[in-house]
Amino acid sequence: MTCLDHRTTDVAVRPEQVKPGDILLVTPVAGEPLGEMITRLDGSGFSHSGVALAGGLIASARKSFIAAQPFDLSGLRIEKFEKFWSKGQSLYRLAVPSPEARARAVAGVRELRVPDDGSFSVPKVLIVSIALASFDRTLFDEDGGATIRALAIEAARAWEGKPGERTFYCAEAVARAYGERFPLSALEPPGGVRPAPRPPAQDGVLGTMMKLYLDVATGDACQEALDRLVDALDVEAPAFLDTVARDILASARRFGQERQLAARYTGRRCPHKGWETTGLLLPSALVTPRMLLDAPWTADTVARIDGPGAPPAPMAA
Repeated sequence: MTCLDHRTTDVAVRPEQVKPGDILLVTPVAGEPLGEMITRLDGSGFSHSGVALAGGLIASARKSFIAAQPFDLSGLRIEKFEKFWSKGQSLYRLAVPSPEARARAVAGVRELRVPDDGSFSVPKVLIVSIALASFDRTLFDEDGGATIRALAIEAARAWEGKPGERTFYCAEAVARAYGERFPLSALEPPGGVRPAPRPPAQDGVLGTMMKLYLDVATGDACQEALDRLVDALDVEAPAFLDTVARDILASARRFGQERQLAARYTGRRCPHKGWETTGLLLPSALVTPRMLLDAPWTADTVARIDGPGAPPAPMAA
């Protein structure tokens, strides 16, 4: 079969076998540009993640692109597995062996939802995508990538500490629920970043729209760090913001369409279970689904969750 990751198993588990506090990894909607960009940059087949709760529920930070809710910017949602299955997305259980860690995550979800569930953060998704793209040698040379990466870390740290603001994206919320920090060595995808399958968007109106959006979405405490990152991008990869904006806008149009998930993802060659844990620790706003999979405190394999309405297992290659 074509695996989503080298540690994906052929064994399926039932929803009732998933323990509250386990991590859930989710595949993208087939043909959805933003999810496919995340999987390409992050080096796995999973574009989304969340924390399992009792009763077949997942707590995850996401933004709704449903046409009936065009202005829904909710952050941490509690949803049934069927919500993702109905869009052709598969869910995989990443077991967390420690009962204490699972209990901490469930309690962490409650804390993140009080006094409200916050909001989904598009700027943070942009920052983490830039940090991952800094390893793409078709976009940046080694020195340029290191410069962009340092600026992305600085911007993520500024956004993470923004006072009075509760904004999340999926893997960041999971990391915060568990109270786990990740080392700098965890950021680089072990199999490298795959080059984009098509030319980048032309530098122009979409990038300008993204910059205007960031100006509005960012407060004074965060603006300077993000400005430095965007200015450096204008020098190193001027079309990058256009490409990201195109993928976000195209994803908004594609969500809600019923499309069968194609089993076309290939596994990575090397795990990162032996991270170097000394030195710089990354902001939670730079954690990715692949980093959760690679974390030494999670299980060595993931298993597909099966149940009424779940997409079929990936077809054999």
